Amino acid sequence: MRPTNDAASPGAWVTDAVPCFAVVGKVNMGKSAVLATLLEEDDDRIIRISPEPGETTRCQRLSLVLDGDERLRFIDTPGFQQPIEALRAIRILHGDGHGTPGLDTLRAFVAQSRKAKMFEDECRLLEPLLEGAGILYVVDPGVPVYDSFLAEIEILRFTGRARLALLNQRGTGKPAHEPAWREHLGKAFNLVRAFDAHRARFAARRDLLAALNQIDERDRDHLDATMALLDAEWQQRREQAAEHIQSFLRAALRLREHAHYAEDGPAPASARREAVQQASRRYFERISAMERETADALLGIYRHTAVQAQAMAGFGEDLDLASDETWRRLGLTRQQLTWVGAAVGAGAGIGLDAATLGHSLGIGALIGGLSGGALAFFKGDVIPTLKLDMARLGPLGGRRVTLGPPRNANFAWVLLDSVLIRYRQILSRAHARRGDGALAGEVATESIARRLPGDRQKALARWFRGVARDRDDEERSSAGWAALVETLEAIERDL
Repeated sequence: MRPTNDAASPGAWVTDAVPCFAVVGKVNMGKSAVLATLLEEDDDRIIRISPEPGETTRCQRLSLVLDGDERLRFIDTPGFQQPIEALRAIRILHGDGHGTPGLDTLRAFVAQSRKAKMFEDECRLLEPLLEGAGILYVVDPGVPVYDSFLAEIEILRFTGRARLALLNQRGTGKPAHEPAWREHLGKAFNLVRAFDAHRARFAARRDLLAALNQIDERDRDHLDATMALLDAEWQQRREQAAEHIQSFLRAALRLREHAHYAEDGPAPASARREAVQQASRRYFERISAMERETADALLGIYRHTAVQAQAMAGFGEDLDLASDETWRRLGLTRQQLTWVGAAVGAGAGIGLDAATLGHSLGIGALIGGLSGGALAFFKGDVIPTLKLDMARLGPLGGRRVTLGPPRNANFAWVLLDSVLIRYRQILSRAHARRGDGALAGEVATESIARRLPGDRQKALARWFRGVARDRDDEERSSAGWAALVETLEAIERDL
């Protein structure tokens, strides 16, 4: 879902090709914030969001583009400045005893006001409405329904256009004035919806776009097709995210770090310790860098272009990945590791039984299950000591130290938890947020991996085992990727 920004000239706001909606309301009600979150745009150069009122001083066209085609057009308008005075002028222009003012009266009001250089903001916001745009009226239900708001509602009612009112909730709890707002808006608008531009997730954004279906049936087929494209794009993003996560896990599980030292020096034992420390430090620094790169890739997929990932807690230079606390919080429990290890080991044993045409009488499955489960049980709570290999360096002498990966069977699950936490953070971040350009890592209070269904844990465990043993075949890789896609979808539903 990618918006395009175009400061179109008057007379070019509305097109018959796509549904068009003008976003209107008093200044500082959150119109730009709603559009930023709705269109997933965090670039202030396209949609400026500021605590200062009146940032939008002219109409601005923002188009929702899916699969290369414009599907919806929104026009961000300047807020009402003098609604009470404008309503009075409209009624005087229309005259008494002539029913309710309509489009002809509003056109005459705009023409007269421009000539007199009055009501400039009201004239600008009425331009796209006179051309045929629908209305998305944004209000803050935490503010009382003043007479000026009632004047705005009345002017918008005069247009006769399809109208959706949006209660832009800010913060938790039900705003004190929401019932009054709903009472007044319900009399003048086709539909009233609540929305929090600073907390809305994809489901809320999708629901708001789908609600536009309900206010003008003439656009139903087009908007239904738009929703289908939106869902397809979101699924594609989810699959791309799973690919990045899988690539990170594969690279981390295969990572090895090397260092060298001389055996014939004055203090070979000291040189060996220093080489091990250097290789260990570089190993964890690379893990941290890969984790951040993956998080940045996920931010890009979900269009958080103004945000960069910071180091995940537990993956920094202090090597907290080797702390007992990290392993208590993240990854699987010892019992889960035992069960998954047994299941994966039994699966390998079943392969042995098949290869011997059943003549092993099931002993392969029994041995595989016992050994896999026992290995996970005894290593599940061990702080991750890096695997250490030593090798001579040929005729020049000296030795090469090779470190990695950690021996702990939970290593892959801790890494998986770290990136799933990142994913949840990214999905939870609304595009209207400004001022904090970094996605700081967090330590989970509760592991995501521990809550995965057993079949997903087994599919991932088989893939982890295959990668660790250089047997990353297509079948196990595809099953692991599918398990990741299902997990990402479940995280979205739980938000």
